[in-house]
Amino acid sequence: MLVLPPCAEGKKLVFPRTVLHTFNMELTLGPVLFEWKRDEILRFYDEAARMPVDRVYVGEVVCSKKKALTTADIGSVAGMLRQAGKKVVLSSLAVVSNEEELSAVRELADLPFDAEANDMSVFNIVEGKGKTIFAGPHITSYNAPTIDFLKSLGVRRVVFPVELSGESMAYNIKQTGMAGEVFAHGKAPLAFSWRCYTSRAFGLTKGQCQRDCVKYPDGLEIKTVGGEPVFTINGTSLLSAAVYTLIEHVDDMREKGVAALRISPQYKGTARIADIWRKRINGEISPEDALRELGATSQSGFCNGWYTGKAGKDYIAGC
Repeated sequence: MLVLPPCAEGKKLVFPRTVLHTFNMELTLGPVLFEWKRDEILRFYDEAARMPVDRVYVGEVVCSKKKALTTADIGSVAGMLRQAGKKVVLSSLAVVSNEEELSAVRELADLPFDAEANDMSVFNIVEGKGKTIFAGPHITSYNAPTIDFLKSLGVRRVVFPVELSGESMAYNIKQTGMAGEVFAHGKAPLAFSWRCYTSRAFGLTKGQCQRDCVKYPDGLEIKTVGGEPVFTINGTSLLSAAVYTLIEHVDDMREKGVAALRISPQYKGTARIADIWRKRINGEISPEDALRELGATSQSGFCNGWYTGKAGKDYIAGC
């Protein structure tokens, strides 16, 4: 049964024909963006094998200096997840700027799994390897001409940039016919740098890395002089302070033709988050109840303004 939000009560609702395919929307688990200890990340993927997600992205997106998992480890984790019935995609670095980073991408591309490209260099590396290619959220696929170009390179799915509005997503899906995935829950990745924010916080350069990121498994929160949380720093990446969530907009995204919704892993509570999202997608829980349950999994509050074309730091209730 499809549960409608209270704001729909008393209104005449007209659903497009596509809404009849209610339960085909995929739930995915994005790559771990933070640095965790080896035993922690292996334990997480053992748990992920039992989560109610359809597809799992594995790999290093933020920094090639993270060494918790070797390339062989990533291959073993991916194989285990596949045996557990999950579709598996390997995610690449978002910034490839030197030979060390290029080598990391090449090693990942040699593994027998599909690839998520987060940097355009990946397309040359995977060419001829027979892989299905997805364009990750760090490829700037904002408009239909860009998506058509990515289609010409063999891309089968686009994960929209987090700052794109729902209306723009719907337009791009309609114009290109491309399967669209949406970053739907987690601290939103905003920007990447060649420098390391975390090392800088400890008076070091990226080349002097002491792996201080591991001290902050959900990133290091930074605040304004007034004490308001404003960003989260995580190595070379900058993320939102609040958790970006579109849990109240699931029905709207379904109507817009979105193919998949992505959960970004957090240090604790990801399995619970996945359960709530699965229930919301299946219509087993109302948007309001889902949001209330998610509240127990986050201490930093929620935001989602970009989806409705508002300021990203705002939270806009779904209707």
